[in-house]
Amino acid sequence: MYNDTITLFNRYESKQGDTWYPSILHNCNLNMDKASIIAKYGSDSQDNAVLNVQYSLKDGKKMVGSKLWLPPKEWSKQANDKLPQTLTFSSKANGFDFFIVGEWENEELIADDDYIDGFYEEMKLKYDYVFAITGSAFYDIIPHFEVMAK
Repeated sequence: MYNDTITLFNRYESKQGDTWYPSILHNCNLNMDKASIIAKYGSDSQDNAVLNVQYSLKDGKKMVGSKLWLPPKEWSKQANDKLPQTLTFSSKANGFDFFIVGEWENEELIADDDYIDGFYEEMKLKYDYVFAITGSAFYDIIPHFEVMAK
């Protein structure tokens, strides 16, 4: 358990064009077993993956690895130079975040406009196991985020 690696892509929306901020997260637990997801969340669940990400507390703030977790609205209000040092799990309709299984080649910023149909669509075409985040929650008893995705 907690031996999976994923790469999270946070979308920062701006008038100049959207930018994706990648974060490589080690020591996660990824469940892609549809039967167990339905058993836990019910037959109405449209999700194909549940990702558990451990966090620690530093000065009362949630840290995922070396990055500070922020709620989605707070994350998007930051100054641009702070964005690479933080992450979020956003599921809003148009500006959702996504993750892939495995380690992305680097953590350099990605311009959405560099891809004809956008970076997320390009990733879905080229790679298996690309998951759009549909919801998330955090738990304090065993400190972790539970991220739902399809």
